[in-house]
Amino acid sequence: MLSLFGSAIAVAALVFVKVDLSAPGTAAVVATAPGTDGAARTVKGTASWTPYGTVQVQVTFSGQRIVDVTALQLPQRDRHSRQLASYAEPVLRQEAIDAQSATIDAVSGATYTSQGYAESLQSAIDSAK
Repeated sequence: MLSLFGSAIAVAALVFVKVDLSAPGTAAVVATAPGTDGAARTVKGTASWTPYGTVQVQVTFSGQRIVDVTALQLPQRDRHSRQLASYAEPVLRQEAIDAQSATIDAVSGATYTSQGYAESLQSAIDSAK
């Protein structure tokens, strides 16, 4: 019980830090989907390696607008990594949709996951252009 309580405190103690995580030209194109006429299309970003596991996202666009981001891979190295990733993912998703770019806030405590998310997101945005 104490371990679970301690983990809950660790997750609850996370704060947000403004960091520009986009790095132009650092990711390669993995796949693109047809359609530039405003129809919804989905683009996969490259898989980004982090010390705690791989991060990869898929972005759904309507025209040039980001309408959804889905995490295809998140760090799974250990229980703590999985907890941080599951906490950070919805925050990063909303940041990306709000920003309409890969310039998103990092989640403190999940810095590597945030960086990998932004890198994969940027590669999807680049390949959609």
